[in-house]
Amino acid sequence: MKNQFFGDNRDLLKFDLVYEIAKSGLVDRFTYIPMLTEDEPQEEEPHFCRHEATGGAENQALLNFLDNTVIQEKRDIRQLNEFLQESGIKADIYSEDRFYTLAERRTYFDGIGKELLTGSLILIDPDKGLEECVNDDGNLMYTDLKNIYERMDENSCLMFTQRFPYEMYGEYLEMRCEEIQDMIPGARPVSLDDLDSIIFFLTRSKTLESRLLQFLGDYTKKYFTKG
Repeated sequence: MKNQFFGDNRDLLKFDLVYEIAKSGLVDRFTYIPMLTEDEPQEEEPHFCRHEATGGAENQALLNFLDNTVIQEKRDIRQLNEFLQESGIKADIYSEDRFYTLAERRTYFDGIGKELLTGSLILIDPDKGLEECVNDDGNLMYTDLKNIYERMDENSCLMFTQRFPYEMYGEYLEMRCEEIQDMIPGARPVSLDDLDSIIFFLTRSKTLESRLLQFLGDYTKKYFTKG
């Protein structure tokens, strides 16, 4: 995650999912693990054209909040706190003032307390996604994903983001799901995507997984079956 992109359409989708899951009663709280990295010269344009948005376009409160952060040039993950509080969502943003670096990744993930992994929707938000073979600050390592998965309780749901490579689609999603299952015994990945990014979910309870699948089915019908 980079502050320079905060408020783009990817955020609209993932934070709408957070908002709707929290409001649905699937979990008691929201824990955000942003893996925040420093801003850099832009290699791509932020996705701020709302007519191109997929999920979240009907969440007027969230849409207004994100639009205001862009218009007022306040693109900063710390802005989330006030919005979530006003929305009645109990939330914690882990290490919001600290940049994530590969060199400190063990300290970063080991520092996440058990209270943040209990009855929670836990969103890990790397700049790029899962990539065990590439040592880069923007990547989430399988070892760290496994760390959080094994420490969270059965009333929690782990959520993390992944960029789609532009040259692949179906085969990439299948490959990632197989890798997650191989690297994290017992994990059954569930995903939602909009051809730009994938949002994966992992649970440790079949009951919670079933409720999540019902929620995502309804969410997909709401946003992804139009037109």
